[in-house]
Amino acid sequence: VASGSVLALALGAYFVGRPVRRIVTKMARIGEGELDEPLVLPGRDELSTVAQAINRMCARLAEARASLAAETEARIKALEQLRHADRLTTVGTLASGIAHELGTPLNVVGGRAKRILRGASAEEVGQSAKIIVEQADRMTAIIRQLLDFARRRGAQKTRADLGTLARGVTALLAPLAAKQSVTLRLEEPPPEARAEVDAGQIQQALTNLVMNGIQAMKGGGELSVSMARARVAPPPEIGGAAGDYLALTVRDRGPGIAPEHLPHVFEPFFTTKEVGKGTGLGLSVTWGIAREHEGWIDVQSEPGAGATFTLY
Repeated sequence: VASGSVLALALGAYFVGRPVRRIVTKMARIGEGELDEPLVLPGRDELSTVAQAINRMCARLAEARASLAAETEARIKALEQLRHADRLTTVGTLASGIAHELGTPLNVVGGRAKRILRGASAEEVGQSAKIIVEQADRMTAIIRQLLDFARRRGAQKTRADLGTLARGVTALLAPLAAKQSVTLRLEEPPPEARAEVDAGQIQQALTNLVMNGIQAMKGGGELSVSMARARVAPPPEIGGAAGDYLALTVRDRGPGIAPEHLPHVFEPFFTTKEVGKGTGLGLSVTWGIAREHEGWIDVQSEPGAGATFTLY
């Protein structure tokens, strides 16, 4: 009996225990994401059948993972194309305002050049040349701003000063605002207005919000941009505990948003603007940028009282 028991234990450990340990090890590797190496158990018993089933499961999981990776990559590319399309749409809108902004320095350059051609004195030539250089630098800076905004770039988060970003956006949009008789007012940012962001994406998001406000203020007026630190809880649809956020607020004095339109303002291609005045992509792209930066956008509006968009 003793010999038979020892033999049974030895055979059980060899034919059952060892294969079971290999199955357990394989399942642990699957849990860690290793799906490549197949599990091979000799024989035609139940354990070898289990091993074959595990191998088939790994093959299907690998196919699903590859398919998911491809879909994710395609989705990211589609988002980037959508954002770039939105940027180009914005550039087209900005171009008219910037063309008007370039008119003044071009007139100055032309006038000074004509004065030099007419045979001005050496002192006047030097003064005119200095003014021409200053105006050329001004035009170069304006064009560089527009090209920087239009350039396609990959997402790259770094610690950036949002106050500096906001000043760049208001300077870029000032000509467009002036054409609409809108005054842009940037309130002084808090001392520490830095965050880990993709500067180009935040610039695009803030530009979309400011442009949306400018286009809404058909009768002109003042549009304000401000930022502050706030401890708030995300809205219920996002969830999560309260935390410290940097809030960028754009407040316009337009006609406001109708209550029935408020739930839809961030939907792609939803717009209440006239044909040719907007694609309805701007706010949708801005919402996506906010979510990628672990934030969200809040909108408050009443008909006739303007609208306030806050990017957290």
